[in-house]
Amino acid sequence: MKKILAVCMMSFCLQGYAQVDAGLGGAFGFPMLFNSNLGGYNHSLGAPAGRVQINYLPANATFVPSLSMEIAPYELPVSRLGNTDRVLNMNFTVMNAMLHGRVRKTLANNKELYYGIGVGAMYMSGRRVGLSGDQNSYLTVIEDSADYIKTIIPKMCVSVEYVMPVTSDAPVMLGIGAQLQYSYFFERQTTWRVSVVDAQYNLYNLRPKLQGHFINSGVYVVLYYRFKGKERY
Repeated sequence: MKKILAVCMMSFCLQGYAQVDAGLGGAFGFPMLFNSNLGGYNHSLGAPAGRVQINYLPANATFVPSLSMEIAPYELPVSRLGNTDRVLNMNFTVMNAMLHGRVRKTLANNKELYYGIGVGAMYMSGRRVGLSGDQNSYLTVIEDSADYIKTIIPKMCVSVEYVMPVTSDAPVMLGIGAQLQYSYFFERQTTWRVSVVDAQYNLYNLRPKLQGHFINSGVYVVLYYRFKGKERY
């Protein structure tokens, strides 16, 4: 009995050697919204982002968790102006938080490869609107900014990242990665109103809807500082 108790105590007190990578960097994505109300128009524009990422790396683990957060400006199509080819776009401030589960492979010269899937959420806050194409072909946009949408949408992603040491003297690592994110905006009631007057004085009273499949493919670069754990008993 005493031997069993001693083994249990050792098991609970043993703390394995673990590392934590804390990083700061940037990302660049191409958000696209496939809205059925807009036909084949999806409006893919580049969106720069700031990125923070934390990786927890237990000793000899081949599957590790990571937490990433991004903030970026998105511009997405939300409505078409009648039978014209003009599309109303809305600008959002977007914050993403994602928890990843990734396979970890150790390569030569202290380099590492990570790949896996993640789940998280996307917070969106509408800021302003604009029209695609020639900005001189309409006179004014009248927007009810009090009704701008603010919403949280679940999302998922797949990603791959290559990590390498920057120098041999300091625990600084450079991560270069690519990711593909996906969300779905379910149809909902209109939450804001926009009116547009074009150069021919035609008035368009719009009821934009944020709905459809959302895809964002992109790349990112993160500079990590590796905090090394200590083995204690």
